Amino acid sequence: MVDYQLLNTTDFVTTLEKEAIIDFLMDNLENYSDSRENVSCAIEYALSKFPHQGGFVLMAREQNNIIGVSVVNRTNFEGYFAENILVFMVVAKQSRKQGIASELLSQTKVYSKGNIMVRMNPNEQNIPLFERNGFLISKTEYLFNR
Repeated sequence: MVDYQLLNTTDFVTTLEKEAIIDFLMDNLENYSDSRENVSCAIEYALSKFPHQGGFVLMAREQNNIIGVSVVNRTNFEGYFAENILVFMVVAKQSRKQGIASELLSQTKVYSKGNIMVRMNPNEQNIPLFERNGFLISKTEYLFNR
């Protein structure tokens, strides 16, 4: 049986718990891998007690093992930009095709206050999952990197 656990700014999350989440993401991000530092920053931001930050981490667990994670960062923008960014949503390879991603996404929508943005490549294989869950292609994004 899969259990879901929500962690947010009101929870005390130990360094060991954060490291377990980061390890899971680093092991399972595959083509979407990011640096450990960036993954850690997203987790810290989501769980931050500072009023200008926040969000949440939603975990799917089976027998105490993490099998899925959704990380949402609050933007503090209202109206002119999405209030939330779904930074990561990952399900362990051996646990895919069991509806866990759909449930993570469904609960992510419930716990987010306001609109949710997710960045994807145009050829992303998860696009149908997001479209089935009410996400619409909004705009094309261009990024200037320094």
